[in-house]
Amino acid sequence: MTVLHNLQGFFEELRQEGVPITPSQAMDCCQAVLQVDWVREDYFYSALFSTLVKDYAYQEMFDQVFCRYFNFDASNQAGAKIIPIKSRQRESSEQISISGGQMALGTSLSRGGAAQSPGGSKNPLDQDFRLDSLADIHKLEAVFPIIARRLAAKMVKKRNRNNPALIDFRRTIRNSIASGGVPIDIFTVKKTREKPVILTMCDISGSVMTFSCFALALIASLERFFRKIDSFAFIDDIDEITGLLFTGNPLDLRTHVLKNARVVGPSGYTDYGVSLKAFHQRYRHHLSHKTSVLIFGDARNNWLNDESWVLQEMKKNVKKVYWFNPEPESSWGMGDSRIYEYQKYCTQVFECSTMLKLEKAISQL
Repeated sequence: MTVLHNLQGFFEELRQEGVPITPSQAMDCCQAVLQVDWVREDYFYSALFSTLVKDYAYQEMFDQVFCRYFNFDASNQAGAKIIPIKSRQRESSEQISISGGQMALGTSLSRGGAAQSPGGSKNPLDQDFRLDSLADIHKLEAVFPIIARRLAAKMVKKRNRNNPALIDFRRTIRNSIASGGVPIDIFTVKKTREKPVILTMCDISGSVMTFSCFALALIASLERFFRKIDSFAFIDDIDEITGLLFTGNPLDLRTHVLKNARVVGPSGYTDYGVSLKAFHQRYRHHLSHKTSVLIFGDARNNWLNDESWVLQEMKKNVKKVYWFNPEPESSWGMGDSRIYEYQKYCTQVFECSTMLKLEKAISQL
C-alpha cells in the first residue's frame, strides 16, 4: 500500500476523534509529505501537524492519534522500522510503521502522546530559535512554506470575519415595493476595511538573526494582506532593506542584509539606542497614523543607553507598536535586557521563542 493511501486511514481516525479534517487539508498534507524526507520522524510529524491542525486546541488529540498510528525506531540510523507492540488498546485500530522509505500496516500503539514527535525528537516548529547548527536551521526552512500557507489561511479567515456584510436598507426597501412592501430579497453591502501599513524593524545581530530573518520572511509571504511594507534592519546602525526583502528567496535574507545593507556601525555591538535614534533622524517620515510598527529583537542592549524616548515619540505618530521577543519571558529584564523599559511604549509585546509562537503572534495582527 502507498504512503498516500495509508494516510487516508489516519485522516479518518482523526475525524473520529473530533479533529476536523477537510479535503483541502488532506490534499495539502499529502503534498507536504511528498516534499519532505518522511522517513525522518520530526520532518514527517511537522508536515502532518502543520497542514492538518488549524486550532491548537486539537493538538493533544492529534498527538494521541499520531502515537497510536505511526511507529518510529530512533535507534535505527538507517531509518525507522517496525517495533513489536505487546498491548493493544483498540482492536479496530491499525498502526502504520515506517521502514526504509516504505509504510506498512501493523498493530496498535497504546494511547498516549506528547507535544513533540513520538520518538523523542524535537518538533522543528516547537524548537527554540537559538539553533546550534545549520542543520537545525534547514529543518525550519523545510517546513517554512507550510507555515506561511497556514498563516495566510488564518489571515483570510480573520479578514472575512472582520468584514461582515451589512444590510443595504435603501435597496432592500425599494425592491420590496414590487411585492407589496414584503422584503423578499435582502440586499447587503460588504464593508471592506483598508489594508494596514506595516513597518518592521529587525535586530539582526548574531544572537537573534535566525529569528528576525524567519519573521521577515513570514511578513513578506503575507504581502498581499498589507497595503505597504517598509522594512529596516539594525545592529548598531540601521538601514532600509525593503528592496532586499522582496527580491530573491526571503530565506536567504541573512546573507543579503549583511552584504548589502549598512547595519554595522563603529562598535559592531548591538545598540538599540543608537539604532532607534538613527531611525528617528533618517526615516521618521515613513511613519503615519495608519502605520503599525513591528519590532523583532531581544532588547539586549549591552548595557548601553536604551533611548526609549524614541519609541515613545514613535507611538504618538503611529497606529500601533508591537514587539516580538525571541527570548522566553522568564529571561526578560535579566542582565542587559531592556524589554520592560521598551514595553511601556508598545501596544503589545509577544514572546516568540519558537516558530509556533511566532506564527500565533503574527496571526493576531
